[in-house]
Amino acid sequence: MPRRCRIHFVSLRSSLVNLPISLYGPLVERGIRPQSLAVHLTLVSSSRAGGVKDGQKREAYVGWTGMASASSLAHFNSGDAGDRGLETVEIDPQYAEGLGLALGDVVEIGLLHDLGYAKSVATEPVSTDDWEILELHASHVESTLLSQVRVAVIGQEIDVWVLGRTRVRLNVVSLEPSTGKALLLTTSTEVSIAPKVRGKAKAAKATPDSKATVTANGAHGRQPPAAEKKAPRPTRTLRILPKRLLEQSAQSTFNGSEVPLAYVSYKTLASLNVQCSSSPRLNGWRATVRRISPPASPDQEHGASSAVSQPVPRVLKPNGEPSSSKVAPSDSETLRNEVVVVWSPDVPVPDGHVALQGGCDNAEDWDLVKVTFLREECSHALPPYQAPHPAVETTLMSSPAHGLAGVQESFSKCTQFCLTAYANHAFSTRVRGVPGLLVTGRSGAGKTAILHAVSKAMQDDPRTLCYTLYVDLSRFSGSPVAKVRSHMKYWMEKAAWHKPSLLVLDNIDKLMGTELEHADSFHTRHITEVFLAIYGSSARAAAPNASGVVILAAAESQAALHPQLNSSHIFKEVVNLKPPSKDARKEVLAHIVKEHMDTSDIVQDSNTPLNYTALATQTEGYSVTDLKDLVARAVHRAAIRSSQLDPSDDAQQTTLTPADFAAAQVDFVPHSLRDVKLQKSEVVWQDIGGLRETKRVLRETLEWPTKYGPIFAQSPLRLRSGLLLYGYPGCGKTLLASAVAKECGLNFISIKGPELLNKYIGASEKSVRDLFERASAAKPCVLFFDEFDSIAPKRGHDSTGVTDRVVNQMLTQMDGAEGLEGVYVLAATSRPDLIDSALLRPGRLDKSLLCDMPDAEERKEILEALSRKVALAPSVDLAALAEETDGFSGADLQALMYNAHLEVVHDTISSHVATSSTKSNGASAIAASSADASEPVKYTLQRIMSGTSADKRRPGLSPTDMSKAKPKHEITAEHLQRVLKATRPSVPPEERERLRRIYSAFVSDRSGELPVPPDAGGIGSRASLM
Repeated sequence: MPRRCRIHFVSLRSSLVNLPISLYGPLVERGIRPQSLAVHLTLVSSSRAGGVKDGQKREAYVGWTGMASASSLAHFNSGDAGDRGLETVEIDPQYAEGLGLALGDVVEIGLLHDLGYAKSVATEPVSTDDWEILELHASHVESTLLSQVRVAVIGQEIDVWVLGRTRVRLNVVSLEPSTGKALLLTTSTEVSIAPKVRGKAKAAKATPDSKATVTANGAHGRQPPAAEKKAPRPTRTLRILPKRLLEQSAQSTFNGSEVPLAYVSYKTLASLNVQCSSSPRLNGWRATVRRISPPASPDQEHGASSAVSQPVPRVLKPNGEPSSSKVAPSDSETLRNEVVVVWSPDVPVPDGHVALQGGCDNAEDWDLVKVTFLREECSHALPPYQAPHPAVETTLMSSPAHGLAGVQESFSKCTQFCLTAYANHAFSTRVRGVPGLLVTGRSGAGKTAILHAVSKAMQDDPRTLCYTLYVDLSRFSGSPVAKVRSHMKYWMEKAAWHKPSLLVLDNIDKLMGTELEHADSFHTRHITEVFLAIYGSSARAAAPNASGVVILAAAESQAALHPQLNSSHIFKEVVNLKPPSKDARKEVLAHIVKEHMDTSDIVQDSNTPLNYTALATQTEGYSVTDLKDLVARAVHRAAIRSSQLDPSDDAQQTTLTPADFAAAQVDFVPHSLRDVKLQKSEVVWQDIGGLRETKRVLRETLEWPTKYGPIFAQSPLRLRSGLLLYGYPGCGKTLLASAVAKECGLNFISIKGPELLNKYIGASEKSVRDLFERASAAKPCVLFFDEFDSIAPKRGHDSTGVTDRVVNQMLTQMDGAEGLEGVYVLAATSRPDLIDSALLRPGRLDKSLLCDMPDAEERKEILEALSRKVALAPSVDLAALAEETDGFSGADLQALMYNAHLEVVHDTISSHVATSSTKSNGASAIAASSADASEPVKYTLQRIMSGTSADKRRPGLSPTDMSKAKPKHEITAEHLQRVLKATRPSVPPEERERLRRIYSAFVSDRSGELPVPPDAGGIGSRASLM
């Protein structure tokens, strides 16, 4: 039931009211939030003369402050009956006046809990003064509106106080949705305010006694001359063309006077339809130039004083406004100077532009100016427009080349996209959403360089002549959302002001990156939503017109952006900057060296000129930044070498030679490899005996495509990128991979299988992704998985599901969705039957190579390779030894040779101990030495080391004498036989037979469903507890 209260005035400075205590208590007790409540006031009796007329119902919808009315305590203290004892509702007096309420009026209060929420509210200022105050303090009103207004009703006034002092009155025009009479405002409500600018006063009829009528300029306190009242002066808004685009023959002043010139096109001059006092002419028109103030930067707005008397109108469509626009900046905001407007066929200026040679000190390139012809110059019309030099009108000075080498295709894609976007905008008067192009590439790929090059090309292209605004978004990383929002709005306003414009957003992934799993991503998501609300294609209808504005952004990858950016399709095209190819590296190196030679006294040695083809081959995997660093290091080496020559020769020049590049590459690590742990190996093909067929396939697959790149690049077939090495334990699978790292000229990353497994969900898959990302950054690269069966077993046998997810991730990385380019996968296992069959299909691990047990000839080759690293006596028969080691693997033969070498060491030590003990202490010393065997060994080693040091200190000894003094210890057949008697094969015959059947079944049938023999010597099957 509505409750009656009396109106009481309190300076609340808002469109809210304080409720009586009788209503305040229950609301607080129930936890009702002020934001969800509306107060309905209905006038019952008025304290004014005449009261409330019959049939006249006055009502208002207001919000609640959340506070109680302090004056309502009079209800409990008053003993009077009737209306004098009513409780009071407190309201601001100025706001009450706008609602038609007076002090002491009796109203009925109703509380509304079920009002809907407004999506958008359209308002208009009550007066032009309100609009000017709003323009001056737009950001403050935006941030404090919800704290002062809670309810909106069509036709009802809402008041907002600026800085707690100045009142701004707004009328509600429309609501969305329009179903309810009153709607609540929330943080998602969009409030739009229609402009209300001062118009020109109507001119009074001319009478002898009439006073001068104040025009639009008089609205700012200045009365124009009487001659200007007769008719509007020809005026047009033009865009300032940079001087660097003009011909050098352009004059700066008119006929030697001090008045500067302003060049325009013939079409622009004719469109003004000027009446001149003498005979018609084509040049020499006196006019005034006034710079229109562009949108102010948020930093300037925050630093400016809030007491500025005159607002700065923000006209975001100056190029489309008519000559009789009602928006005119005052002289306090703009500079007004006199120039002479001329047209010359020798100085081509596009239509809608003006080339100022002076006269406007604060005017910058691409600014907008108003050119107004003076009245005393006008009385005759120009002849009809006839372009005397149509070819000259569209010809500007040719700009230099973009200076980028190796990325011509990417550069052409970017420029073509911009030209197409501008051409499409020409057919639409209003565009919703800014078309964008995304340039991706790893760090050092040249993204920023290509952004600047495209910006320069679009500026100099006569078809666009666009204004460019470059912003590095990494500077705003971690900034508050309100600050980022204000800057984003400013960028859009500035780009729309200077259109056609190119908005360049570098490092966009640093501000709107992807959401992290274990981090709070609310800040990133909020900024992304703000960006899409301003620039997205689904932007609100009241958003600025995006016609003539194009976005050019750069990020490391498309996956590094927030998912909302990718799903919104704001970037219509993506240009990926791949690492430069061999030809591109050759072009880049030649371009960088030429730049150094042009800017310094460095020259090439005519006897040994630089071979850019060889340098490009040696810099595989280098980015453009790496190539710049390499050339800089080579130049530095050349300067050091030249400084060490004869300094008296003044005519000497610094010469750049291939040796300087070779020295520069020593210890130089490319940027992409600085965080990648690469394995180095000293194993070569000659160190591996046997396995001739396996080594041949490895060389064809890994070494030849790199060594003979141009030939393989023309192959129509897909090259093999995955190999599986399987075989008996100790047969050289890991040794072959070590030789690949040394011989094939590829980067090598070795991974033990269990290193990738992690008990946490998602951690193992992330390890696989990170591993392939490292390999892709280091390409050409070989990924070697040892014990591959431990991380890629058949799916469905793991109760935890960890290895199943790892296999799925590896399938995705190797071929499924992303594929490989420049990354080779090499896997080794002794149980290929346990590997998931999907990994063994073509496109993943294409070829399976068997590392079989060596036969007698291969064992001989292995022994010969091992004997190169140790001293072997000439009498040793390796062929006979190979026959005696039937069933030995390569690892067994290596252990045999190394154990024989240890036998030689022990025999040498024992002979030294026996000799020294006999000479010093005789038989008693020998008996004592046997009691403690460690002491003679230490003593002998010290004697050997001291004897070696003494030999080095003897300058009189010849090499022959030193060889005699230091005898050579060799492995004899006796040592080998002694070790052979104590050595057994590491793979017993039963295990070899079992593995042989596994390998036979693996080669003949890839289904993986191998039959299990009933006997104990069968292959067996994998089992796990589920």
